[in-house]
Amino acid sequence: MNTAFFALIFRSGWMGLTIVGFMVVMSLVAWAVIFNRFYVFNKIGSANKAFRRRYSEFGKIVDMERIDDSLENSPMAQLGKAGALEYRRIIEDAQMHTGVKDWSFFIQNQFSMASEHIESAFIALVSPFDKGFVFLAMTSSIAPFLGLLGTVWGIMISFFDIGNQGSASLAVVAPGIAQALVATTIGLAVAIPALFFYNFFLNKADHLEDDMDEFKELLLARLKREIFTLLYAEKPAVRTTVQQGQKI
Repeated sequence: MNTAFFALIFRSGWMGLTIVGFMVVMSLVAWAVIFNRFYVFNKIGSANKAFRRRYSEFGKIVDMERIDDSLENSPMAQLGKAGALEYRRIIEDAQMHTGVKDWSFFIQNQFSMASEHIESAFIALVSPFDKGFVFLAMTSSIAPFLGLLGTVWGIMISFFDIGNQGSASLAVVAPGIAQALVATTIGLAVAIPALFFYNFFLNKADHLEDDMDEFKELLLARLKREIFTLLYAEKPAVRTTVQQGQKI
């Protein structure tokens, strides 16, 4: 970019400089968000893949309480820990309520509570995925209008100068129009990357959230299976309930 472009910016007056300065600040913040999301999503994606490779190695759901430090950054691992905590809670409650007569109701109630707790953990883990997205969306929407405002202001000043000089020759009109169009150029240069990466990261976040949701359902199914297997083996009342054809 040659020096003529910067010269046009500095000649655009206080209004033009204010608009351009504001757009430059928006652009810097937007690029900070972009680099941050690149780093965070790559880190989360790698950590989740590493955890899924290890998932089959966990003999029991409670084994996920002892996750390596290398997997601490994985939201899936954190969700797995939440599932392990729910497993332990259900077992402890079952041991404390040995006199329960209706094990069907007890287990259904416990599973319902576990599902709500894991869902809450899931929401808390995926909520930070869209951090900064609002700013990218605002930048992509506002920057073109700010550029247009700077252009309109510059053209208005140009017509004022034409009136003062009493001439509409190209030599009089061209510099002012060029200065005015600089604002539009900068506005588009700020908005286009913000819009592109907003959609790119939105798709990335949706993909990560879908993977998390799939794992959440897998975790709930495994939790129910292991709890049912354990209680079925230890509680005669559970076996009787099953034999009577009642749902657990």
